[in-house]
Amino acid sequence: MIHDTRSVAADLLDELAPIIAGERAAFAHRCHTRSISMTHLLLMTLLDTHGPVPMSRVAELLGCGLPAATGIVSRMEERGLVERQHDSEDRRVVTLSLSDEEAAEIRQLQVSRRERMATALTHLTDPEREQLLASVRALRAAFNRVNSQGDNA
Repeated sequence: MIHDTRSVAADLLDELAPIIAGERAAFAHRCHTRSISMTHLLLMTLLDTHGPVPMSRVAELLGCGLPAATGIVSRMEERGLVERQHDSEDRRVVTLSLSDEEAAEIRQLQVSRRERMATALTHLTDPEREQLLASVRALRAAFNRVNSQGDNA
């Protein structure tokens, strides 16, 4: 039974890999046409998720030193991707947030990705969509179990 489970898991991964790679490539192309690097995209996504972040945390999230993070942020700020603000309670603390325009752009990229998925799903029958929904929910629960066990590999 374990061999069959591994075989099915391998088959699933083989089927999902080109879908994921294709979507990743399409998304990367959309970013490339806007001259957004993967580092910029990572930081923009983190800011969209976490809201304004102190520069020290930006460096930590990017896995680099404060001088390197400052350089990255300066280039992003010049392009209007992000905005720096001084903390109202401690002026020494500088926080970073997405510009309003880029926050809207990130949301539009997410809407576009969701619309592509919705279009693909229209090509399935009702029973296929229901089966896929049940399977995705089971996969999500499995990931939650793995993550709760601390195995983030």
